[in-house]
Amino acid sequence: MPYFRAILLILVLCGFYGIGVPIQTLARRRGWALSRKIPVFFSQTVCTLLGLRVRFEGENLGPKPRMIVANHVSWSDILVLASRETPCFVAKSEVADWPVLGAFARVQDTIFVRRESRADVPRVNAALARKMIGGEDILLFGEGTSSDGAGVLNFKPSHFAAARDALRLSPDLAEITVQPAAIVYTHARGRKLDANGRRALAWFGDADLAPHIWLLLKSAPIDCVVRFGGAISFNADSDRKVVAYETEQAVRALTGGEIAALGGGDKMQEISGGTG
Repeated sequence: MPYFRAILLILVLCGFYGIGVPIQTLARRRGWALSRKIPVFFSQTVCTLLGLRVRFEGENLGPKPRMIVANHVSWSDILVLASRETPCFVAKSEVADWPVLGAFARVQDTIFVRRESRADVPRVNAALARKMIGGEDILLFGEGTSSDGAGVLNFKPSHFAAARDALRLSPDLAEITVQPAAIVYTHARGRKLDANGRRALAWFGDADLAPHIWLLLKSAPIDCVVRFGGAISFNADSDRKVVAYETEQAVRALTGGEIAALGGGDKMQEISGGTG
């Protein structure tokens, strides 16, 4: 079965590359409503072929302009979140060179960041601010990198400044919504995942993409829960570092709550990392 789905996945990705990317390019250029539907359909289709079963839970999202901030476990988090709606993603510059997925990211106007360059942060924040003012949700992975699934890394506050930039660009705005979101992979092949199981499915460090895709195919079906927490307000008086910390704590609590609900007995660890 994994072999069959792998072949089907390759065929579908090639089809999207040959047909979906040109149509999406034209749809975005012309401002067609279709441009909002194609990425969702693409993400849902690829999730299905990978065997990812996604469930969204939690509080209703706060009002726009909106910045959704989540933990980051795997490259597949992007597909998981985009299967609900189409936010603007921030991705490392290397993603632009990925086969097929990179092409779709580029045509979707993903904002690519050179993570090794702090000088690139103002450019990225300005682009994010314009997206929010234009009515698009933006999606940040607060940790700035993927973790091994054993815990939540410290959130980097650098790109939270995009909310401040949006308020400056649009003085009529009173606040920006910062929406915490927790991503937890809970089951594989019908069995609850403990800490070791989640770590095995995580994609982090120097792991190669192709072997990890094959791992997901072999481990399917895989259940993933995305839980939204209460909205946090970012206004003219807000400190980006304080809001980043509050969001981190909210995501940490949401993630820990999902894991506790599995009844596996393991606890989420707090993993130290750079604060950015």
